[in-house]
Amino acid sequence: MQLLDFIVVGSGAGGATVAKELSAAGKKVLLLERGMEMPPRKASQAYSIVKSDVEVWYTQCLGGTTVVTMGNAVRSRLYDPLSRYYAEAERELGVNHVPDDHLGMATKSLLSLSTEWVRMPKAIDFAKCRGCGRCSFGCPTSARWDATAYIREAISRGCNVSTSSDIKKVVIKGNRATGVETSDGKTIEAGSVILAAGAIETPRVLWRSGITSAGKGLFVDTFITVGGVKRGVSMDRELCMAAFIKRDGYLISPHYSSFLPKLIEANKKGLSLKPSDILSLMIKIEDEPLGEVTPNGIVKAISRRDSALLERGRREAIELLTRAGVDEHTIVSVHPRGAHPGGTCHSLFKSFKEPFGGVESLYVSDASILAGPFGLPPLLTIVANAKLLVSTILGAS
Repeated sequence: MQLLDFIVVGSGAGGATVAKELSAAGKKVLLLERGMEMPPRKASQAYSIVKSDVEVWYTQCLGGTTVVTMGNAVRSRLYDPLSRYYAEAERELGVNHVPDDHLGMATKSLLSLSTEWVRMPKAIDFAKCRGCGRCSFGCPTSARWDATAYIREAISRGCNVSTSSDIKKVVIKGNRATGVETSDGKTIEAGSVILAAGAIETPRVLWRSGITSAGKGLFVDTFITVGGVKRGVSMDRELCMAAFIKRDGYLISPHYSSFLPKLIEANKKGLSLKPSDILSLMIKIEDEPLGEVTPNGIVKAISRRDSALLERGRREAIELLTRAGVDEHTIVSVHPRGAHPGGTCHSLFKSFKEPFGGVESLYVSDASILAGPFGLPPLLTIVANAKLLVSTILGAS
């Protein structure tokens, strides 16, 4: 049996990209995914929610978190080595700014209040998009790009994919990664190992492999959703985050949260609401990378700086919502959450040309190597970084 050239652990934006690119280059690749393949309408069932001061959401399934993103595709790390890979990714993902005919009436009412709004670039085929607001639950029309598109390309080039594959550790011999050991004790050998299990699971695999300095530096792009009552506005049935305003340390974007109706009803006894009666805005901050992933959980507090940014954004959101016709007395904020975990392996990462953690033939290709604070959707940056990694590997081989 021919030895595998690469084992890729994790099938999200980073893992799917390297699997596709390496397979296209004729390399023998095995892609391992801990989760299962989920049909689009059930993708939200793959969420894992970890309680901390900031509630952290991430996904384990084929395609990773890309199957429940809103398709936001921002160039969030503007430096020369990534520029060509950003351009490649934008072409392949079909990135376009949200067109006028996909702006809902609720979003338009907010955009009319300021000239500072910028249309969000999204990896969405707007000819297929119904603007239904279901992006984060799994796109029902397959209009939004997700990593399973890259996985299908990888398979067509000979890549093997195994779901429900739980990896215990990377096998390291003589300071070199030689394969992985699965949770059932099976060893799979390969010339190189690429970890792309995300900023929560990648450090845990590293710990079990003897690299115990991973896990610190966690950021999650902490956000709150601030909303109140405007009857019949129907924000719940339109494309979320179609535009944004960028401030120093945070951004504001139209965003509906299903937590809001019951939260408002609890605060205003006797008030009965429908989801269509809510107008709301997201405040997403560049949270300090002071969190930590532990073997059994996540520690993610809200620093004094983070709290100040959230409050500054909340006040601006209240002012905008009130101007848009929301009853100020009904405005509430959803508890802090984070859905872009990253940074937990950044301290071990120098460049793709240097051994990761001092181990030859071991690479990491996910948000765990990104430096925080971040504060912008990381999808495009993860894909561009993965392309840079493959180019570096192939250039050295």
